[in-house]
This record gives sequence, C-alpha cells and structure tokens, in this order.
Amino acid sequence: MVMPILQTVVQYVAIAAVLLLVARLFIPTRAQFGTQSVWYRLSKITDPIVLPIHSMLPPGTQLSVAVIVAIFAVLLIAYFFLSLASDVLFGVFGFMTGITGGDPIYALGALLYGAVSVFTTLVVIRIILSWLRVGYYGGNAFIRFTFQVTEPILSIFRGIIPLIGGMDLSPILLFFLLGILKGAIRSVLM
Repeated sequence: MVMPILQTVVQYVAIAAVLLLVARLFIPTRAQFGTQSVWYRLSKITDPIVLPIHSMLPPGTQLSVAVIVAIFAVLLIAYFFLSLASDVLFGVFGFMTGITGGDPIYALGALLYGAVSVFTTLVVIRIILSWLRVGYYGGNAFIRFTFQVTEPILSIFRGIIPLIGGMDLSPILLFFLLGILKGAIRSVLM
C-alpha cells in the first residue's frame, strides 16, 4: 500500500521537474526579459539544478547541454530513490512478516537484504559526491557519515582494481558482489 503511493508521488515530482527543465530549453537569453516574465521565473526555479551541473561541464559548454544533463539526473535520482524505497520497504515488511509469523530466519534475511540495499545506495551517493568533488571535510554530517561507512569497503576494492585512466572502477566490482549478496540472501534466507 505504501509503495504505490510513494511511487506516484515520486513520478509526479520527477515529471514536474522534467517538464520545467524541458521548458527551460526554450528560454531565450535572460537579459531580454524583466524580472516579472514567466521565462525569468522559470530560469530562477531551475537554476539550482542547472547551474551546478553547468559548472561541472567543460568551459564553453552551452547551458542547454547542462539542462539536458539535468533532465537525465532527475530521472536517475527518481529511479534510484524508488529502487531504494522498494528494497528497504521489502526488507522492513519482510522483517515484520518474519517476526509476526514466527520465522526468525526470514526476518534476519529481510533485515540483511534491507541493510545491503541501503549500503548500495550509500555507495551510489558516494560516487556522485566524488563527481561533484565534495570531500569528506567539506560536507555536512550526512556526507561525513557516507564517507565513513563506504570508505572501508571501497578501499579494499581499490587495492584490488587499480585506477584506469585516472578513474576509480572499484565500485563496479563492489556493485557486482553486492548484487550477488542480495540474491544469495533472498534465495537462502527468505
């Protein structure tokens, strides 16, 4: 019951954000309009999403490219949020089912499944933070928590897979193994 409502809310928010960003593609230069125009207000609404992305792109990149990247980012964030919510709710309801049904093994499996799902999401957040060049000391408590939780595991995988072309590909192996772990938990304990 909770997931369809949450899914609908996330879909409507993502659709609204994408529609605003698509409309942003058609904004003429801002200097042509006063502060009361619809175009000006639309650019002010979408600036918090578009401008940080534009600053990460190579110098000279048109703003419209940042808008397109922002559209993909909104869709990816909605997808990951729904995926996490689905896995966590599956773990919570599975845990409650195991406890109320007198099946502690099932409850343990559901709890582990939810924990692995949350950890996978923290790794995704950590990767995104590294793209944004947000460091451990430059962030708030959540960012520090994300680094503290993910760094011990990621450092092990960095020791296994060296940097390739300056890129850290160790999370790929970690995602693969976490997927296998989730499948094993679900098939053995649940």
